Amino acid sequence: MKKFKIVAIALCAVLMTGILAGCMYDSEETQYTNELKDQIQDSIGFPNITNFFEYSQLKEIYEMRDNPNLICYWYTKNEYTGKWIYQGTCIGYGIPYGAAITAPESSQEARGGGSYWNIVPLAEPNGLYTESVVTTSTWILTTNDSGEIAPTYVESEISVSQTKMDARLCENWSIPDNY
Repeated sequence: MKKFKIVAIALCAVLMTGILAGCMYDSEETQYTNELKDQIQDSIGFPNITNFFEYSQLKEIYEMRDNPNLICYWYTKNEYTGKWIYQGTCIGYGIPYGAAITAPESSQEARGGGSYWNIVPLAEPNGLYTESVVTTSTWILTTNDSGEIAPTYVESEISVSQTKMDARLCENWSIPDNY
């Protein structure tokens, strides 16, 4: 029994040394990386951005998308031929399936007070949790000839545009006569 206790204590000591050495290694690596980033910042500096053009472009795109009357054309890709299949018109550009109204996580103070906080997943208004959704699917508000709107769930590769795609890029059979 004494041998077992001695072996168990020695094994714990070896494991603790290995764990602490691993923590120190990560700490040294992190410190080195931070020192390197500081050196880069001191020698090169930050980019001198004065026009904020990309920000302006994204702002303009957001504002253009915020139009409930925006009619677009949508296409799915034929995986065999690489050509696009014209599907029809839709309202807006579509919404990625993984998009959420709420933030995926919330910081909440642990019970009992203090400075301990938990990160917890937040449910959507429908009660579902979307933080683990990994998909390329899209919701499209499709329209038919009479103007009726229907949400359509699409999993294939899609393209949505305010202008019609060049007919030569599309499958001939998918293009209507009035295209």
